[in-house]
Amino acid sequence: MTMQDQVKANISRGIRQLLMNTDSMSKAEITEDLSISFPTASKFIQEMVNRGEVLSLGLLPSAGGRRAQSYAYNPDFAHTLLVYLEKEETNYVIMDAFSKKIHEDSAGSFLNQEPRTLSAFLKTKLAEDPSIRTIAMGIPGAVKGDVISYIPGYPMYANQNMRDILNLPVEVTIENDMNAAVIGYRNRKGLSNEASLVYIYMGANGPGAGILVDGKLVKGHTMFSGEISFLPIDDNNRFLPESGFDMEDERAVLQISNLIQTISALLNPSQIIFHQSEVNGQFLNQAAENVKRYFPSEHLPDLHVSDWEKDYKEGLWDMAKSKLIEMDIK
Repeated sequence: MTMQDQVKANISRGIRQLLMNTDSMSKAEITEDLSISFPTASKFIQEMVNRGEVLSLGLLPSAGGRRAQSYAYNPDFAHTLLVYLEKEETNYVIMDAFSKKIHEDSAGSFLNQEPRTLSAFLKTKLAEDPSIRTIAMGIPGAVKGDVISYIPGYPMYANQNMRDILNLPVEVTIENDMNAAVIGYRNRKGLSNEASLVYIYMGANGPGAGILVDGKLVKGHTMFSGEISFLPIDDNNRFLPESGFDMEDERAVLQISNLIQTISALLNPSQIIFHQSEVNGQFLNQAAENVKRYFPSEHLPDLHVSDWEKDYKEGLWDMAKSKLIEMDIK
């Protein structure tokens, strides 16, 4: 891409981002926000109107001078497909450019089938809705670039380059489910972009964590961060027994206490979040009191429960929206 092409792409993305984050704007407002000339803004906006990406809403009320034209992003120009690969089923939702749900459904789990079966399914969804321009997919495993580097229990997906296997005509983002959830929690709660958070979920595929430090996802050298099942705080040098997690078990309180203390000492987050279906306030209060016996209370993070499914969905949408903004439309 030449320098001129890059400048053009940046202007288009800038306009797209502005209009995706507001109800409507005038050319003058876009010109000011992007620090570009009025003729330049006019040219790019007209191109986006011509291809149906931007809607012309008519003239704004007069402020004493010439009435300005108002513009808005066309929500149906760019749809996203969010896909959640789970042990028992595959949930998916199609959303418009303003995150309004268009269609939501589920299918059987693809994790125990050849990835090309998943590819065929996704191609069917793209054919049904040609406005889908990006796919965001969450998986219960570690992702390094386009490669699933660790996904215990699903050997057909292990070490596979998903971009090559899926071979789709749209951009696909693949992310660990807990990484998506911690981003979604931050966004849903309106927390600072520099927040430090750790999100813990026991889950059907074993415990995992999503980690934000100063607003940045912590993935680690081999993208293995958050695989807390390997923390040696249980009798078999693994975190939590494989049989599952029992909130009524006093031993479970001790295990979570040890986990909270370990995370607090290493990462010093402001919050540690748990799935609301797995713990409650009383349980976390017990765990916190245990930790305070050995850990300075002023450095203990707040312990919260949240709706993991909503956080997960919001995180995938955040990733999908980023790709929509970056679209290179010829």
